[in-house]
Amino acid sequence: MKKLFLTALMLGLSTLLFAETADEAAVRAAHDSFVKAAKQGDGAALEKIFADGLQYSHSNTKLEDKREAIDALVKSKGNFEVHSQTIHVYRGVATIRAKLTAHNAAGDTPLTMLQVWVKNGRNWQMVERHTTRIPAQ
Repeated sequence: MKKLFLTALMLGLSTLLFAETADEAAVRAAHDSFVKAAKQGDGAALEKIFADGLQYSHSNTKLEDKREAIDALVKSKGNFEVHSQTIHVYRGVATIRAKLTAHNAAGDTPLTMLQVWVKNGRNWQMVERHTTRIPAQ
């Protein structure tokens, strides 16, 4: 009986240790909304997702502000796949690090991405996005 209790306790504690917090879940949902809006070219949704001071940096060093990023995504309907991501929340600021593949005329480009999100009232908004090409091995 003691063994059963200890096993159940350990399973419960490990679940608590690795459970996603409410803020992490909210940031993940905001990121998922970004991916959906980018792929659909939904400018109205991107307007809400992006903060006014957004800096949207591409792997080719091109830097866009909020309006430029929205216009580019509406036109191109982002063609990319996110493979993995980790989210860290530090009070009202969150970072997302991910690996992704951009699909374009030149072919598939593997990238790493860093996004910074801030909590604005009840919503999370993206303030920074940067990608870097992963060199061929």
